Amino acid sequence: MSLTAWIAGKIIDRQYNKILKGMEVNTMTYKLMKRIIENGIKKGNLDRESTLQKLDVFLMADRITVEEYQELVEMMEEGGTDE
Repeated sequence: MSLTAWIAGKIIDRQYNKILKGMEVNTMTYKLMKRIIENGIKKGNLDRESTLQKLDVFLMADRITVEEYQELVEMMEEGGTDE
């Protein structure tokens, strides 16, 4: 293997790992917000407006996808209460 091919391989590996790490962070944000919403609905103390503001910020910062945002908002609409 030539030095150029080896360097190219290392660069590609580094970029791939960076993308994977970003995906893990996004998935974690979604899972945590889903758990917060579910617990708030179950306990009857979900602050819908505050949670919606957080979701808006996460969406703008690309921490969650549009599909995840819509799913979480629908969860709040189906079972949430306004405080």
